[in-house]
Amino acid sequence: MSGLRMRAWPLRAASAFLGLALAAGTAAALEPDALFNKVSGSVWSVRTFDAQERPLRAGSAVVIAPGRLVTNCHVLAKASSFVVKQDNVTFGATLEFPDPARDLCQIKVANFTAPPVVLAPAGSARVGQRVYAIGNPRGLENTLSEGLLSGLRGGGGGESEARLLQTTAAISPGSSGGGLFDSEGRLLGITSFAARDGGSLNFAMPVEFLAELPMRAKAMLEARAREPGGSSVRRVPGVEVPLNEPLRPGDALEYVRIDKLTGNRSPVVYRLDKVNGDELSFNMGGRIEKAGGEVVSVTSPAGGMFDTSSPPGGWARKGMQPGMRWHLDYIAASGDRLRHELDVTVGGERPFRVGGVELNVLRIGYEGWIYASYGTGASLVGTRFVGSALYSPELGRIVRFEGEHRRGNSSATNEALELVRIQR
Repeated sequence: MSGLRMRAWPLRAASAFLGLALAAGTAAALEPDALFNKVSGSVWSVRTFDAQERPLRAGSAVVIAPGRLVTNCHVLAKASSFVVKQDNVTFGATLEFPDPARDLCQIKVANFTAPPVVLAPAGSARVGQRVYAIGNPRGLENTLSEGLLSGLRGGGGGESEARLLQTTAAISPGSSGGGLFDSEGRLLGITSFAARDGGSLNFAMPVEFLAELPMRAKAMLEARAREPGGSSVRRVPGVEVPLNEPLRPGDALEYVRIDKLTGNRSPVVYRLDKVNGDELSFNMGGRIEKAGGEVVSVTSPAGGMFDTSSPPGGWARKGMQPGMRWHLDYIAASGDRLRHELDVTVGGERPFRVGGVELNVLRIGYEGWIYASYGTGASLVGTRFVGSALYSPELGRIVRFEGEHRRGNSSATNEALELVRIQR
């Protein structure tokens, strides 16, 4: 009898222990409202400003240590200053550790008491697990979205290497720099970007990258210091990045189109959608260029006369030197398909600023006639065209274009298109 009791006790103890373990496992997973209450106080919005204190961008940041937050470097791009904000509380912030290659920037805030989040253990991310994104999409502070961890991407160095987190949790503009959390409220990654072709393809940088930020930032800044001087740069507070670095899908060339007759100004954006071999496709194929800037086709002329009167290959030629001249006779491929006969002259170099960065540019002058074209023929009577362009060899593109076309005493076009910044 006593032997039976001795055998039964371990069985009951094992069952009780298993029950406690299961209960503990269940308790560890938080309901979405409890998770939000636990971590939302550690996710702040980021607002950036230019040198004139004009607003630039909005994003998100996560508190990872006392007085320290992490956001995406692209949120801080072009900013002269930035703040972190939650509800009606705002703190000035400064950049501490930049890692543009991984798009992670650590910032510091004085007298900041928001609690840090708990970091998930390295390698704990698993495909199929429930995850939650908290950020500030489109300026809507502390927005919660739910989804699955749908993939682990990259990690070419082996299974032990941290990999990009793919998730179905919704991410929108303004979510960049927010937190991706597991069901226990632990930080798995920093939400960074979403696929531009729609669907539930959203991505976060893994939490393992955060420990490497100080070391990588130091190495990057030391490498920048060793680079030859005089190269043009675009600014992220505290770090210099070459303005002429190759464009990547998602980057945008932001121009302003100016009607010189009325003074009206309107934005023109050429956003890079994809790179196909040596061809770059902008605005869903509306403009296609070679990697060196040569224009392949323009089917959606967003830039006014800059596009509708463009010569085959574009307004510039490779290897141009001051004093060069040539003659153009072509039918424009877009717009009204008018025949152009233009004499081209390359002038000298001059400085020109794009987004606060000074470039050396070549001035190109155009002068001639435009004829109404019908089929393969053309009107015998032309109308006068005068234009000019500033071409940056460093960027491989036109940074300012002006054109004046007088079609009669009461009809004329006089406009300019100027590059104001490259959004990365």
